[in-house]
Parts: sequence; structure tokens; C-alpha cells
Amino acid sequence: MIKAPDVTFLYVVIAFIASLAILKRFLFTPLSAILDEREREAATAARVHGESVAGLEKAIARAEHELAQARGEGLAIREKLRAEGRVHLERKLSEARTTAEASIAAASDEVGEAATRASALLPGAARDLARALAEKILGRKLAA
Repeated sequence: MIKAPDVTFLYVVIAFIASLAILKRFLFTPLSAILDEREREAATAARVHGESVAGLEKAIARAEHELAQARGEGLAIREKLRAEGRVHLERKLSEARTTAEASIAAASDEVGEAATRASALLPGAARDLARALAEKILGRKLAA
């Protein structure tokens, strides 16, 4: 008896080729497109991130430069105001010294005048006091 050739191998090969065609059309091609798109998006995101970092570094450098300038201007203004304050303080102290010296001179003149008046009155007051004391001790009025 003659046997028919074994065709199962042929069926397996045909099923493999059909499965491969179906999987390629509905699985491998869309999955490959999705993975390619994901890779492009990752590259784009990396590029955008790099540009953002570079822009941020430039902005930080510019802000630090502006801050340094503002700090310098602030120090200059502070020193200017300190110098003006010192000048104002010295002027006020000078005015106060002048006023104090004038007050001291006036008081000294007044004390000198009072001392002169007291010196002029002292001999007469000493005589009157001596007379009053003598009258008190003697218990009688003294003749002029």
C-alpha cells in the first residue's frame, strides 16, 4: 500500500507564515511604531530639558550679575549716606560745642560779675556783721 505523503509539516509551515503575517501586521508594526514614537519623544524631551537647563543657567547667571550690581550700588549708597551722616553729626557737634562754649562764657561772665559785686559788698557786710556780733556779745548798741 502506498501511503500519502505526510503533509503536517507543510501545514505547520503555512500556519507559521500566516501567523507571522498576521502578527507582523497587527502586533509588530504598531508596536514598533509606538516604540519609535516613544524614542523620538524621549529624544525631544531630553533636548527640551537641555535647552531649559541652559536657559535656567543663563537666567541664574544674569540674576546673580544683577544682584551683584545692586549689592554694589547699595554699598555705595550706604557709604554715601554714612558720610553725609558723619558730616551732619560733626556739624551738629560743632554747633553744640559753640553753643556750650557761649553758655559757659556767659555763665563765667555772670559768675565774674557776681563775684565782683560780692567783693564790693563784702567789706561793708563784714563791718555790719562785726558790728552786729559785737553788739550781741556786749549786749548794747555801739556808737557809730
